[in-house]
Amino acid sequence: MKIIDAFWEKRNLGVTCYELEMEFLDDVNVVSANLNGLEKRQYMVAKIPSSRYDLMQLFQTKGYSFIEVAIKLEYNYKKLNYQLPKLPHGVQKLCEHCSCVQMNEVDIQQMKAEIDKNMFHTDRIYIDSEFTHEQAARRYNFWVEDLMSKGNIPYKYVFDDKPIGFFLNQKISPKIYNLVLAGVYINYLGTGMGLPAIYASYMFGVNNKIDKCITQVSGSNLEIFKLHTIFGAVVKEFNYVFVKHNK
Repeated sequence: MKIIDAFWEKRNLGVTCYELEMEFLDDVNVVSANLNGLEKRQYMVAKIPSSRYDLMQLFQTKGYSFIEVAIKLEYNYKKLNYQLPKLPHGVQKLCEHCSCVQMNEVDIQQMKAEIDKNMFHTDRIYIDSEFTHEQAARRYNFWVEDLMSKGNIPYKYVFDDKPIGFFLNQKISPKIYNLVLAGVYINYLGTGMGLPAIYASYMFGVNNKIDKCITQVSGSNLEIFKLHTIFGAVVKEFNYVFVKHNK
């Protein structure tokens, strides 16, 4: 059991927060004892491996409520031989209209404005009635700023010269990346632009000869999960996320 002082959520959401990460071999009795002795924070988040039903039951007895499934995905470009998975001809032609371009300052301001419109609306903060949608958007914008401050470069998705969304990778090692954030702008939601956007992200890995790219999606966003698997991503891990609000 890892106890993380998520101090950044005080700035992001206005609450003190602990994030508790359970591991597959954690002893349920030890976890229970640790919870009993843990200082209360206003917002408590617990992430539990999908096979640990005993831990899920424990957290529910402690007043935690289920909020989402976090799905970890991995693109193994070496295994895929840096080739695009076979797509229907019409789909491939559509995807070829989309590319990714490094953002300039104007693009960054547009990205932040789109985030403020709640382009992300399936995550655990947005769907939690204890938080406002404004708080959810603010949290994403701070997240973007933190990533950029550490040298991570945002890219925009461009479809026929029109910016339709963005993605932001975090370099873990020279050949392994974490696709931390990606999304389609609000005017393009529900228009099918998610498919060419994921294509552009995939081709970024191919063109840069990345070995692996990991990403995480919410089980609340089934559509984006399907799109990632179309392009060869495989599921590596399921975690059930529980939360508790201490007034």
